[in-house]
Amino acid sequence: MKKKQRSTRDDEGNVMRISMSLSHKLLIEFDRAMKKAGYSDRSKAMQIAMHSFVDEYGWKGNDNHQGAGAIVLLYNNHTYNHDSISTESQHDYTDIISAVTHTHLDHENCLETIMVKGEISRIKELARKISENRGIKSLKVNFVTLV
Repeated sequence: MKKKQRSTRDDEGNVMRISMSLSHKLLIEFDRAMKKAGYSDRSKAMQIAMHSFVDEYGWKGNDNHQGAGAIVLLYNNHTYNHDSISTESQHDYTDIISAVTHTHLDHENCLETIMVKGEISRIKELARKISENRGIKSLKVNFVTLV
């Protein structure tokens, strides 16, 4: 069943229509996920998905641009010496760190979120420095580019 698609306009008022080839199964899965997310307009859902893709991968090569996001890390509290390693690292990056939250999940595991804003190269540097420490179980950078 083909739905009528409406187009949105970009900042200059231009509309770009595209065509894509998808497997039937992928389209059905996308439509299900779209409805679960509360979207009824496939074009709008595709735009959101494309923005997410750009946010996820577009920042990786743009070191001189500005951005904002969160570094989320899960670590073993007994292996990763949070009091000295993390605090020292964070003091070296006060120019990009806006806030830090820390929660104890259980006796061994802690979850920390470091909110960042600034030059992408500095954010990457901080994430890399933290990830090199023992005890880090997971580190993810959730990021949006500021254009």
